[in-house]
Amino acid sequence: MNAIWIVKGIENVVKSNPKRLEELLANLRRDKELFEEIVISAYVEGLISLSKASELLEITRDEMAEILRKRGVPLRNLNKDDLVAEVEAIKWF
Repeated sequence: MNAIWIVKGIENVVKSNPKRLEELLANLRRDKELFEEIVISAYVEGLISLSKASELLEITRDEMAEILRKRGVPLRNLNKDDLVAEVEAIKWF
């Protein structure tokens, strides 16, 4: 089933009413497996860093790295954005 229209619809709703994004995220987080898949996908695509992924899943960076290793996902080298995210993640914990 090609449901790209759902993604575009969500994008349009969030653009017109940014507060809806928080509702959407809260609903996604209720399904932990689905949210984990989304976070891992974003990491694989290079959209978020390892630190951001761990922050989103509310786990440590080491726990996130272990999840990725178990799934056969290679860890990326840190770039400038990753280092900034690392500092933010440390502040968050």
